[in-house]
Amino acid sequence: MAAAENELKQGRSNLGARRTAVTFARRAAGMALNGALVAQADQGWASSRCETAWGRSYMDHLRTLADAADGSVEAREPFAEDDCLRCRELLAIPVMPPQGLVQLSAGRDQAASRALELAELIVHACAARIQP
Repeated sequence: MAAAENELKQGRSNLGARRTAVTFARRAAGMALNGALVAQADQGWASSRCETAWGRSYMDHLRTLADAADGSVEAREPFAEDDCLRCRELLAIPVMPPQGLVQLSAGRDQAASRALELAELIVHACAARIQP
C-alpha cells in the first residue's frame, strides 16, 4: 500500500501533465489492487487463485475489475460494484487530451484530477480490505 500511496503522491505533483498524472493514478490503483489480491490468501484464497484471478499486471487488475462491474459477485470478490465502476471510469480517462485542444495554462488538468480522485478511492477501498 505504501507503493500505491507514493504513486498517488507522484501523480498529484504532476497534475499539469495529464499523461503523467493519469499513468501514476492507474499505477497507484493497480498496485493497491495487487496488495488486496495478495491479502486474499489470508482470507482463504489459494495462492494459485491469487496469482491468476485478475491477471498479472496492474492494468490487467484494473481491466478485470472494470469488466466485473456487470458480472457476478464472485467475479469481483472481494469488491463492491462501485469499486469496479471506479476502475472502469479510471480506465476510460484517456492519457492524452483530445487532438486539436490546446491547453492555455499549465494548471490542473481536470481529467488528471479525476483520475487521481478515482485512484485514491480505489486505494482506500483496498486498504480497508487489507486491514484486519
